[in-house]
Amino acid sequence: MAADAVEEAMDSPLRSTLNNAEDPQVNSTSYASRLQRSGEPLQSPLAEAENSRVVRWILRRRWQAEAMRRTSVAARATEAALCLIAFSVMAADKDRGWASDSFDRYKEYRYCLSVNVIGFVYAGFQAYAELSRLISKKHMMRRPMGDCFDFAMDQVLTYLLISASSSAAAHNNFWMINWGEDPFPSMISGSIAVSFLAFVVFALSSIISTYKIFNRTI
Repeated sequence: MAADAVEEAMDSPLRSTLNNAEDPQVNSTSYASRLQRSGEPLQSPLAEAENSRVVRWILRRRWQAEAMRRTSVAARATEAALCLIAFSVMAADKDRGWASDSFDRYKEYRYCLSVNVIGFVYAGFQAYAELSRLISKKHMMRRPMGDCFDFAMDQVLTYLLISASSSAAAHNNFWMINWGEDPFPSMISGSIAVSFLAFVVFALSSIISTYKIFNRTI
């Protein structure tokens, strides 16, 4: 009899704990009572998990917006550098080759140089604006007007760059077919190649500016 009593006394706390764990009502009641004793606001584990997912979503959106801003700054700086190289090489192509030819004799080359000059000025302004935005956390142009301006200018310059580069490449190919290899068309070819690279980066900026129109977190 004494052994049975001792065994029953030892088993009763364990049995009580297991019964409480199997009963969700007991669990929720004990959880609520612990919160009330600690003075914290009453909140279920499900609500806590939901709040944690919301916080993670907000932090992910902020990280994406910051990464997009940094990508935009890098793209603008790259555009400015490529356009500068393109029009500098072409502007230096004067009195070259056996015929002492110059780029300014051909409207296709002048067109390509002019577009790259415009692209350089615009990309330089945008790079400054993006850096100012990262530092001061303020836009130089009011939104959404600034987003529409960026989108329109990116689209126009992307089209102009591919148009000017293609026109200059076609004329340069015609020149080389008729007159052969020469230092003059070689420099033009290098300038056109860089201009095509600038077009690719401007196309990337067009995608980013389109994203900004439909996403106000940037």
